[in-house]
Formats: sequence, structure tokens, C-alpha cells
Amino acid sequence: MEYGNQKQYSALSEQGGNLQPPPQRRNLPPARFKDHRSRRGSCCGCLCWCCCFLLLFLIILGAIACYFIFVYKPQVPSYSVDKLAISTFEFSASDLTLSVKLVATVTADNPNTMIGITYGSGSRVVVMYQNTPLCSGKLPSFYQGHQNKTVMQITMEGRHGYDSRLQQALQENQQSGSVPTDIYVSVPVSLKLGGIDLKQVTVNILCSLVVDSLQPNKQASIRSTKYKVNVEF
Repeated sequence: MEYGNQKQYSALSEQGGNLQPPPQRRNLPPARFKDHRSRRGSCCGCLCWCCCFLLLFLIILGAIACYFIFVYKPQVPSYSVDKLAISTFEFSASDLTLSVKLVATVTADNPNTMIGITYGSGSRVVVMYQNTPLCSGKLPSFYQGHQNKTVMQITMEGRHGYDSRLQQALQENQQSGSVPTDIYVSVPVSLKLGGIDLKQVTVNILCSLVVDSLQPNKQASIRSTKYKVNVEF
């Protein structure tokens, strides 16, 4: 038994010269873990501050609106077309054109006690029949004071092409005594609070009228009116 063990030891000692030492292990640096909790906390803090600022802004805005409504008590101005006098309404068969000239009497009512209204330049008024323009004009530029009613005489004229269908439809409406007519108004307007002029906006008004006829040298009788108002900021 001892002889066999000595053989194994001698064989290992003879091969030991050819054996190389095992490679050295490198100490790897410890893994670094990012602190996600701290980042989440900072994001939540920023979001909280943003919400607080937004809430504060809304509160201030609401307070200003309440002050404005309580002190100035704003009311919506009203407009009405009172008269429509036609001086020219002629069809020309030679060049298929329609010449129209009329005067519309319009009343603008400002019921506010502390708010003035400035009507600027660049307005446009168009009279239409079945989406076909008949004549056009513009409003005067003026300042309307508190609790004021202003009556305006707006002269409009135009010359436009037409077809036989339009002429026939107009004749049928006039025979029935019910002619639907639209008056479209677009005017730049700014409000004045005391000595402060607010930003100018564009007010669009669509007045749908039904008159008895559009005969020349005659004042049309207004049967019904309907108004739609739109404001462009």
C-alpha cells in the first residue's frame, strides 16, 4: 500500500513542473445602485409646487373676475335692424348683373353703466339673399358711452352677377310676401373700463331678416328678425 502511494506522489511531482499556477481573481468593484427613491421624491416635489402655483393662479384669476363682475356689472350690448329702405334693385339682362342700393337703419344699445364701447375701423356689412351677396357697406368708427343708444344709417350698394334660378326664386318670394334676407356684420370692438382700453376683439353678427319685398323706392316691411353673435379673440 505504501509503495502504491509513493508512485502516485512521484508521478505528481514529475508533472508538477509543467503545471501553471491558477489565474488570479480580480476583485470587481461593488455594483452601484441608483437611488430611484430620491429622484422620485424630487419629481413629486416639483409636481406639487407646480400644482400649488397653478391653484394660486386660478384663485387670483377668479378673484379678479369676481371683482370685475361685482364692480362693473357687465351686460351684453344689443343690436337691431329697424328699417330697410331700398332705392335701387335692378336686374340687367344684357350682362346678367343685379344692382342694389339700400339704407339700413341699425340701433346699437349699450346698457352698461361703467363700460364704454369703441367701434374701430375695418368693419364690413354685407346683405345676402340665398348665400348670394347683394350689396355691402361699413359701419362708422365711433365711441359709444355708458347707457347709450346709437342709431346709424348704413348705406350699402353693390353690383353682382346672378342666374335665372336666383331671379325666379326672388320673384316667388316677393309674390308670397316673405323674402328671407341675411345681414352679416363684422366689426372690431374694444371695451373701455374707466380710462383703461382692453384688447380689441372682432364681433360677428348675423341678422336673419324676413321682409315682405325688395322693391325699389320702397321701405321693406320687416316681418321677423333673428340674431346670432360670435366674438373672435
